[in-house]
Amino acid sequence: SHSIIYLIERTLRQTRMLLQHAFDEGKLKISVDQWIVLSQVGQSAAQNQRQVAEMTAKDPASITRILELLEKQKLIKRLADKGDKRSSIVVITSSGKKMLGNCTKKVARFKTVAGKGISQNELNGVQNTLDKLFENSGGKLW
Repeated sequence: SHSIIYLIERTLRQTRMLLQHAFDEGKLKISVDQWIVLSQVGQSAAQNQRQVAEMTAKDPASITRILELLEKQKLIKRLADKGDKRSSIVVITSSGKKMLGNCTKKVARFKTVAGKGISQNELNGVQNTLDKLFENSGGKLW
């Protein structure tokens, strides 16, 4: 019997690989990490870089690198934060919205394939368990 940590890591690697394959197959020039961040930016009109990092569980160095790549692809824009000169507000562009739309189709297909034979109750139970593990390990849910 494998440890829960091993099972989480194994599942994470496999599902990321499957989703990345779907993005690549669709000729979408985006990584799973970039999609996670772009999706978060697309959910809110104005978030600063720190908020995006918190909501995506990315460390400051990773979020900076990912945002730079997304900005280079013109999927997001970073604007000066009038309330905090050290920070920037991250907003999605029309190209970013289009990319999200294209990714959404691939993500829906991924969920169908990966979730085959798994009931909504089972998924809810896994989510509750993972949330408890996260909180018990010092994480804060939002």
